[in-house]
Amino acid sequence: MFEDYHASKDDLRVLEQALNSATHPKMGFVFSNFSRIAGTLIISYDSKYIYIWQLNPIRLASKILHNLTIPDEWQRGWWASIISKNIEKYLPKNNQGPVINGGLLTPFVSLQKTKNVLLNPYTTKESYFATIIHEFGHIYWNSYKLWWPSNKEKNINLMKDAKSLYLSKANDKKFNIRFPSPIYASEVFAHCTEYYASELFWPKHKKNFDKFAVSQINIMIATEKNKNLDIEDSVFEPTKNQHNYSLVVGKLLTNTHSKDWPKLLTNS
Repeated sequence: MFEDYHASKDDLRVLEQALNSATHPKMGFVFSNFSRIAGTLIISYDSKYIYIWQLNPIRLASKILHNLTIPDEWQRGWWASIISKNIEKYLPKNNQGPVINGGLLTPFVSLQKTKNVLLNPYTTKESYFATIIHEFGHIYWNSYKLWWPSNKEKNINLMKDAKSLYLSKANDKKFNIRFPSPIYASEVFAHCTEYYASELFWPKHKKNFDKFAVSQINIMIATEKNKNLDIEDSVFEPTKNQHNYSLVVGKLLTNTHSKDWPKLLTNS
């Protein structure tokens, strides 16, 4: 549908406006340590170019010719990661910072309208802004909490230390124990970030999202009533239904902890 699409001036202007929202002083409540998102590369694309923005300062840093076929799926949403290694090979080789990437405004809105989602709130320009700020929420939370035992050398050293203690060998090391954080907590933080920003800047999106949320929760309640939770998962079991979980818990959290939910979720 949009494989041959060329970015309009409005597409590029609107994306830059979205980045201005991320740097707005009022978002300091969420991004209190702005340095954790300041180095983010923001990537979008059309049929001819890959566009790379920087956040600090906001500017279109690169416009790179490519020979890729950009599928509609890449234009339909945004992600706090690089959607494809085919995109990655066009990026600066020295980039070590976080990345968000996704579609341009025109294809994003058009493709969202084709989704079979009841009361889909992501069909407006405001929702496009909200989607991008949502991904910055992921980047910010991940900078505090993204840890998993993925370093082989460190893993083996930890296992050797535990083994030596079981063998009653003297060991006066101070162990740096870090607990893996569930990925669904990132979704809760991103949800809260989007909702907070929508309350500030995008009342139409907030209104649409509220209608969507009520509709979804009504469906969830009806489904939950017919479940046997002794043998089935809840409709908002977080490891399987992250978005359902964040829809419920995120709203409760921002209401109960309206003054400190960002610090509570990042333990900062």
